[in-house]
Amino acid sequence: MRRLGRTKRTRRKKRTNKPVIDFSEEIVGLSKWMKKESKTHGFKWRSILYPANFLDTGRGMMTRETLHPGDTIVSIPQHLLITVETVLSSSIGELVKRQKLKLSSQQLLSLFLLSERNKGDNSYWHPYIATLPMTHTTIGYFSARELTLFPQKLRKAAESRISDIKQAYFEVKDFHSGETILYEDFLWAWFCVNSRSVFYRLARSEFVREDGNNLALAPYLDLLNHSVEAQVDAGFNEKTGCYEIITHNSYRKCSQVFISYGSHDNSHLLVEYGFTLPDNPNDALAVDYDVLMDAAKSLDVSYTERKQDIIQTNNLHRKLACTVEGLSWNLLMITRILAMDWTELQNWKVVLQGGVISTRNERLSRNIARSFLTQYIQQNQGLISKFPPFSSMNRMEKLIFSVVQTERNILHLTWTFLT
Repeated sequence: MRRLGRTKRTRRKKRTNKPVIDFSEEIVGLSKWMKKESKTHGFKWRSILYPANFLDTGRGMMTRETLHPGDTIVSIPQHLLITVETVLSSSIGELVKRQKLKLSSQQLLSLFLLSERNKGDNSYWHPYIATLPMTHTTIGYFSARELTLFPQKLRKAAESRISDIKQAYFEVKDFHSGETILYEDFLWAWFCVNSRSVFYRLARSEFVREDGNNLALAPYLDLLNHSVEAQVDAGFNEKTGCYEIITHNSYRKCSQVFISYGSHDNSHLLVEYGFTLPDNPNDALAVDYDVLMDAAKSLDVSYTERKQDIIQTNNLHRKLACTVEGLSWNLLMITRILAMDWTELQNWKVVLQGGVISTRNERLSRNIARSFLTQYIQQNQGLISKFPPFSSMNRMEKLIFSVVQTERNILHLTWTFLT
């Protein structure tokens, strides 16, 4: 067997790390369709982005040229957007109007996707639907056992979200007379919309609920991946008649281009989009106010009623969290207020200046923090013990474990800051 020298190994590694342009039948078909249909309506389709497979993210969008802040990275003509207006002007829309239904934009788009998927090659939208994932890694696809691995607060949020989705399903499952929509089919369509839609302001309609969800699907555009570092402006341009995304980042030729879904932590990304990010700067562990108060009372903190009145009147009990930088500002302020003696309490606003009140106060403040942190650390350790070895985890377990592991890291970093 021929051995490779150091230089040869390095060169091979560099080639392996390069993105590989996606020439799959589905992607090529989508690109040809976008070009043809754009031309038919008087638009010249030219994309500086091309789908490619990247080592770290899988499929994403690669730029064919150097990009600078202010460049338009994608422009989708209006007639190639799947909007609520698209749905209402279709056979699905006729059924909605006939039955005098009032549905959410997500329900309408989901019903439309299912209808068009069932048409197969006969659907105008087939080239786009062929690129959609066959399944998802979002909350609707986790088993009951896997849900027990979620941190408690995240599990409650996930269960509430699943309940909302089931309610949305029950409202439309008998949409087609004599034919019940299967839940697994609705779930597929729902999360295609949930994870790939863009904001698109809707015209008012008697058949659409005004729930604040102004959604549309944008073929090709939805192949862009999320990054916390991406800065973009996105929206429909009335002058050009296109949905456009303008980047405020710089990109080298052949590098991956990103958009931002918003400042979301990994818990939100997992529940809504089915993925997590390593070293997500938005990650935080929410601290329950009642748990904090129980910790203080266990240390015989005095004048708790007066202190709680100060805390709640000034809304300091909201958005309590631990991050990789330690206790959040509100959380730190509360621990110091709870640690005050009667004399310090008379001038409690001094705590807002951020300085140490006294040596005694700081010691008790840290003990209160250690007390509730101990409880969260024990809960986290209990969750970690439920997972199989990493090499034996399935894809869903690995996603959940990444969230649990992130919380573990935050808890230990916060504990370190207190020592």
